[in-house]
Amino acid sequence: MKKRILVATGQDVINSAIRKFPDYDVVGVVDSRDELKKKCAQYNPEILLVGENLFGSESLVKILLEIAREFPNIRIVYLTGHINLKDEQRVNSLALLIMAGVYDIVHKKKMTIDMLKKALDVPMKEEDVRFILEASNKALSNEKGGSGIEFIIPEEYKEDDENIRNNLFVISSIKPGTGKSFLSVNIATAIAQYGIDRPDGKRPMVGLIEADLQNLSLGTLLQIEDDDKNLKTVMNKISEVVTPSGEFVGDIKKTEEVNEYIKSCFIPYYRVKNLRALVGSQLTLKELEGITNYHYIYLVDAIVDEFDVLIVDSNSSLTHVTTFPLLHMAKNCYYVLNLDFNNVRNNIRYREVLREIGILDKVRYVLNEDISNDVKSESTGTAIEELMFTADHLEDSGFKLEARVPVIPKTVFLNRLYEGTPIVLDEKKSTEHIRYELLKVANQIYPIKNFSEIEERQNKTVKKKRGFFA
Repeated sequence: MKKRILVATGQDVINSAIRKFPDYDVVGVVDSRDELKKKCAQYNPEILLVGENLFGSESLVKILLEIAREFPNIRIVYLTGHINLKDEQRVNSLALLIMAGVYDIVHKKKMTIDMLKKALDVPMKEEDVRFILEASNKALSNEKGGSGIEFIIPEEYKEDDENIRNNLFVISSIKPGTGKSFLSVNIATAIAQYGIDRPDGKRPMVGLIEADLQNLSLGTLLQIEDDDKNLKTVMNKISEVVTPSGEFVGDIKKTEEVNEYIKSCFIPYYRVKNLRALVGSQLTLKELEGITNYHYIYLVDAIVDEFDVLIVDSNSSLTHVTTFPLLHMAKNCYYVLNLDFNNVRNNIRYREVLREIGILDKVRYVLNEDISNDVKSESTGTAIEELMFTADHLEDSGFKLEARVPVIPKTVFLNRLYEGTPIVLDEKKSTEHIRYELLKVANQIYPIKNFSEIEERQNKTVKKKRGFFA
């Protein structure tokens, strides 16, 4: 039986060649990029063959990402031509396609008819294009800087409302160690403890999911561990209804069984019972092998309606299996920054990647470990050395900061870690400003009780410290 193929290469010689292949039925030819999605819906092909010479100025990668998401049964074969691995923007764009499951990236400088036929006959696998992912990860971790311009997102780049889960929020960063897990735990705890009651008079239900499979730490921060109900057992259960390729194979009864099991694996935090977390801190990386983006998509959709707020602690790499789909599904994504200048420069360049995938408009920035030039040496009472690059400079670089969480004294941080108590639950005067900055982020996600009074009290404290006319 012939395979139905939609041809969109922008090259008549290729279009004509495809028509002569006995195993393929050309159901249509697309002449311009702005027609691609409409033609996919019209013809519903098995294969979309697309090339860079297709007419139009729209981002082809952006269009293909949308097609991959809206028409998962269409196999996309993308004729990219030669790929210059030093072209960071191009490499990062292709890496996004790979993470969306588009592996047929045909990167030949020259092609023969036989090579074209083979590209259609033999689907590529992820390992065939892994070099692109590796090049993308290398580009995002180097020290080259970029423009400080903040991009304005046109309407066509904005996420469709039906793809967004309005109570899902992702905490991320582009560098490990910036404090993602710290922020995730404290924001989730703040909403559970201090959030306003629901209309039914009950406390808000808050879910917290571990999705940083390389730095599993949520369970440690909350002192939650369970050998029988954790991230691994949930993913094993999901595998009973979702194949590694993302195909759903469960009937209604089996799906209900899996979903009930997932709910039971969200363990209540013993200090704040309406905060429930799915963690894997006791697991090894070996035990978490085989988890795909489809697992996390299913997980979120199975559980999202059970909570008033669902917060995910994601991986720092955009090409990690968990990160890409979750960024698209979230209502807002909070990226954690610090005052490491190289990290800031990389974030400036990274915004172009976020723009390319159409989520920059829902990205928010939080500065962790803010350092004030007001800090004095305990022994001399004078400034040790004035900080040259401050949070104000960060804002001047185009990053609107939703909060500036101060550096936490090491003894306080380690003591709260030992106790398994998020610092937002602290009641000491010395940590009041830290807690206020954390509550600012929490209040954006879900209304915090008496937040305006907390804000007013904090502003008075700051004025008193600086002098009324400061």
